[in-house]
Amino acid sequence: MVLADHDRLAGSRLRQLLELRRRLRDEAVDLPRDVLREVLYAIEQTRRLRLGPHRSPWAAAQMSRGELLREIKWRLDVAALPELTAAARVLDRIRQVRRVGPRRLRDRRR
Repeated sequence: MVLADHDRLAGSRLRQLLELRRRLRDEAVDLPRDVLREVLYAIEQTRRLRLGPHRSPWAAAQMSRGELLREIKWRLDVAALPELTAAARVLDRIRQVRRVGPRRLRDRRR
């Protein structure tokens, strides 16, 4: 596959891509099924935005936790930096909610 000049990554962007792949692969193993579904959805939505509107909308089939994990790991190997960044944002948001807790999160919104 030949990449256009704007698709090539070098230096810090390549390092960021590799670090996000490693982080997502390591953290995905411990995530519950609903969070795995959110991560997969974020990767797919960002990919569809990047590739254009001609792509058909993605709908998550009823997958087991193992199937979701396998699908995420496969997509991590082929995902571009924007897709990995979107998936990392999902993990950061989930981690923030878990750290703050539902009750304290409600108090923060007021």
